[in-house]
Amino acid sequence: MFLRAQLSSQAATWIDNGIAFTLKKTLDIFKIKSITFFSHGIENYVFATIIGQIFGGLTLCFLNYKFTFKPQNLKFRHILLKFFLVWLGSVFLNTYFTFLITEWLKSQPLILKIFAKNPDDIFILVKLTVALLVGFFWNYTMYHRFVYKDRKINAFFKKFLHIKRVKN
Repeated sequence: MFLRAQLSSQAATWIDNGIAFTLKKTLDIFKIKSITFFSHGIENYVFATIIGQIFGGLTLCFLNYKFTFKPQNLKFRHILLKFFLVWLGSVFLNTYFTFLITEWLKSQPLILKIFAKNPDDIFILVKLTVALLVGFFWNYTMYHRFVYKDRKINAFFKKFLHIKRVKN
């Protein structure tokens, strides 16, 4: 199962990174350095990371459901809900650490010297590294141990949200 998970993850990563890198370079060509989102500007590589994550996440959900974990006796809507929660964590971790590390590296003189021709390409190295780490330590673990296992999600949410059924 681990090998199938890695294959699914690779396919989703290719989709994610392909879209993110293409979008980033397209925005660079049109000299769009930031995107205004709810009256705040976000760097174009952060925007590209989020869009790539959306398409990569959709790909991974489909591949994991049909090919990797092949869950039985689990309701699809419960899998989808748990997948979405884990995916939100993944998007946050990928976006946050890509931004944090990219901005830090862009302030380092040695790194700027190495990437002298195009310092914006620091993002590519960082995104790939962060994606590998998040994929292995967060995504696989959560999908394997939470999303595609029967974890009584209804009971969890009832307890978490303190929902009590009213008897008539």
